[in-house]
Amino acid sequence: MKKQFTAIISLLVLTIVLISMYNINSLESKIKAEQYSRLVNDLSKVTTDFGAWISKKVQALNTAKDIVDNFSLEEITEMSSRNFFLDINNDDPDISQIYIGLDNGDFITGSEWIPPDDYDPRERVWYKDAVIAEETIISRVYIDRETEELLVTISSPLHINETFVGVISTDVFLSNINDYLKKSIEGEKIYTYLLDKEGTFIAHTDKPELIGQNIYTDLKNKVYIDYFEQVKQTSKIVELEYAYQEQEIRGIVQKIVDVDWYMAVATEEEDQGFFERIIDKNLILNMGIVIVILILIYFISRMKSVLYKTNKTLVSDNEKDFLTGIHNRRYLDISLENIWESARDKNDLSLLMIDIDNFKEYNDTYGHMKGDEVLKLLSNSIKDLLRKEDVFARYGGEEFVVVLNNVLSEEAVDIADKIRLAVYELNIIHNKSPYYRVTISIGVSTIFPSTKTKIEQLLNAADIALYEAKNNGRNNVHVNNYIS
Repeated sequence: MKKQFTAIISLLVLTIVLISMYNINSLESKIKAEQYSRLVNDLSKVTTDFGAWISKKVQALNTAKDIVDNFSLEEITEMSSRNFFLDINNDDPDISQIYIGLDNGDFITGSEWIPPDDYDPRERVWYKDAVIAEETIISRVYIDRETEELLVTISSPLHINETFVGVISTDVFLSNINDYLKKSIEGEKIYTYLLDKEGTFIAHTDKPELIGQNIYTDLKNKVYIDYFEQVKQTSKIVELEYAYQEQEIRGIVQKIVDVDWYMAVATEEEDQGFFERIIDKNLILNMGIVIVILILIYFISRMKSVLYKTNKTLVSDNEKDFLTGIHNRRYLDISLENIWESARDKNDLSLLMIDIDNFKEYNDTYGHMKGDEVLKLLSNSIKDLLRKEDVFARYGGEEFVVVLNNVLSEEAVDIADKIRLAVYELNIIHNKSPYYRVTISIGVSTIFPSTKTKIEQLLNAADIALYEAKNNGRNNVHVNNYIS
């Protein structure tokens, strides 16, 4: 009887352990999914910011090219150094002074640097790449002759009076790119790296020793090569998961728009499986198995609690827009479905579709950083006017959505007009707006959720109302409760 009781207890304990293991594995799978979603969010932010950062360098070069194109070759070549035609980029410390390599081998620069007698720009990587491409390009990684530092060069073929005269260029050192990406990435164990089209590391915020290394010729790492070949074949995000130096790496990589480079963000953790952390197979034969398993249950319970908290934090992070701090489109879609179900056949549901007027012109005039500040300021101002239960989310770009449960059409219009007026009274200067300040237009729609109506009808009606508000001169509220 005693043996049977012991066997039953042991079986019960083992069953509990197996169930706990299953729950933990399930939770770990959820955490992986949330980590992936968070990495996607980080990658989107870093690639967008870096794209704007590198575009600013290209714009500086193109500006110099436009200036030079207005003068004759004789005027441009009067000064071989400290050339004031090329001395235009003092506001950007991340690029060198602009210079020109002429097709006769001469060299002109906006800096004080005078090349050695044996220096021929036509033999340099940046010159050859630009001539072959016949357009503005970013060169392969190469070593600077003077500083022996790694760099890339933004280069463009130069024509004066429709005649090719050489290549105009500016340098960007890889150390500056790496420093910029370090400032862009936030969070412990989150890092980013950048590869050019040849597979050379341009930047790596966690392992700077890899900068300048090529995955084909230097590292010869099959895992890196396989993932890189995969991402070169698609414009979509490619998920990475592999072991490197006893670390489990999880990340994502994607091609940067308009630049033939590839950006990745990744995180790492100890490469240990669940069983290796908590169980020794030899203990199965030990007479003290029940005691060991009971101890394991205690640790499993604690581990599950930690994993649950981690998962909850990751879910919360992925429901917020990284710029404004309000809810994002993902959260809006989920919440709207839940609110719709709770309001079905019970009460009205109103929705405000908000768009910042002439926002593209604002960004073009004042810059994207100022535009980001406007998005944050407007989000905070609107949020202060809403109830705790109202859902306020960034719908995309400069567009926002407010969901008002159990609010009739007349009241929704009043709320929309208060929001419009609050933004107007912020008095944010906007010289390209007919109102000379930042304004918003709002489309309002109200619906009674039922089996005969759909969420898409509510969104479409609000979108049509917003369109009408724009057509009516902007800075106004328009309502559309017609549900087609």
